[in-house]
Amino acid sequence: MEVRRVQKFGKSTLMVSLPADWVKEVGLNPGESIYLEVDEDGSLKVYPPNLKSESTSKEMKVAIKNNTSADLIGRLIYSLYVLGFDKVSIESTDGPFNEDVLRKVKDAARSLIGLEIVSQDVTSLQIQSFLDPTKYNMTSLISRLSNTLKQMLHYLNLGIKEASRTFLQEVIELEKEIDRLYYLSLRQLLIAQVNRSLAYMIGVKRIQIVGNRILMKAVEEAADEISDAANDLLALHPEDLEIIKNSWEKIDMLIDQTTVVIDHVVKVLGKEDVKLVNEVMEELETLRRVLITEALGIEEKLSKISSPRATIAARTLNLRLYNAIRRMEPIAEIAFNRSVENLKEITID
Repeated sequence: MEVRRVQKFGKSTLMVSLPADWVKEVGLNPGESIYLEVDEDGSLKVYPPNLKSESTSKEMKVAIKNNTSADLIGRLIYSLYVLGFDKVSIESTDGPFNEDVLRKVKDAARSLIGLEIVSQDVTSLQIQSFLDPTKYNMTSLISRLSNTLKQMLHYLNLGIKEASRTFLQEVIELEKEIDRLYYLSLRQLLIAQVNRSLAYMIGVKRIQIVGNRILMKAVEEAADEISDAANDLLALHPEDLEIIKNSWEKIDMLIDQTTVVIDHVVKVLGKEDVKLVNEVMEELETLRRVLITEALGIEEKLSKISSPRATIAARTLNLRLYNAIRRMEPIAEIAFNRSVENLKEITID
C-alpha cells in the first residue's frame, strides 16, 4: 500500500496527488473528471472516467451433441447472459443442429436485451451481447420494472371490464418484457459485483447488491402471478368471462388498490423515512385482509348465477392478486432496512 501526504491548498482545501503510474495506466489527462466513492468501510475509492470494458470481454464455447436437450441449451444461454458473458459459441459435434435446439436458441436471443445471433451455419452459431452496461442505471431499471408491472394490472383490469381477450393477451406480452428487464437487471448486478467502477456509475452500492437481487425477483414473481391471472381468464368460455365482467366494479377496486400499494412500495425504496416506510408496510397488510374479505363477497355473488367455472376463476383471480401483494413484502422490508442503515440516531414521535 502506498502512503501519500495530505497537503493544504488555499484556506480550506485538502489535496492528495495521484500516483503517476496509475495516471499513465488508465490514460488520465489534465482536465478530465474522475469518480470518487466513499465505501461502506469509510475508505475512498478513485475511478477513472473510462471503464475499458472492451478489454474484459468474456467468452464461452459450448460443445453439444445432436441429442442434447434443447431446454438445457436454453438454460445455459440465460445463465451465461446473467453471468456477464459477451460471446457464446455453440457447436454441434455430430451433425447439424436439430430443430428444437435452433428454436430454443433463437427464442432465448429474442428474450434477452442486447443479445443477437451474429453468425450461423448448420453445425455452429455464435451469440453476442451488444449491451453497454453503463447505459442501464439500477434506479431506472427498478422504475421500468415497477411501471411495467402496473401496466399489467391496468390491462388485466381492462380485460375484465371489456371481457376483452386482446387486453388480457397484452398482460401476457408485458410479462415477457418484465422477464427481459429482470434478466438484464441480474446481469447488471453480477457484473457490478466484480466491477466496482461500473457499480458506481450505475448506482449500485455493495451493501445493496443482495437486496436488489431479492427486489428484482420479487417483482418478477409478482408479474408471474398477474400473468397467470390473465391466462386463467383467457381459458374461460366467452359466457363465463361475461359473468366475471358483471363483477367488475368490485374487481376494479381491488386491482386499483393493488396498483397503488405496489407504487408506494417501490417509491419508498429511496426514502430515509422510517415512519413512511412503516405506513406502506401496514398498507400491504391491510390490502391482504381486504382481498380475502372481498373474495368471499364476489364468490357469494357469482355462486347465485350457477356458474362454477366463473366462481373458480374469481376465487383464483383474488388469490393471484393476494400472492402478488405478498411478493411486495420483501421489497418493503428492504426499504425499511435502507431507511435506517445510515442513521446515527432514531427518534420516533
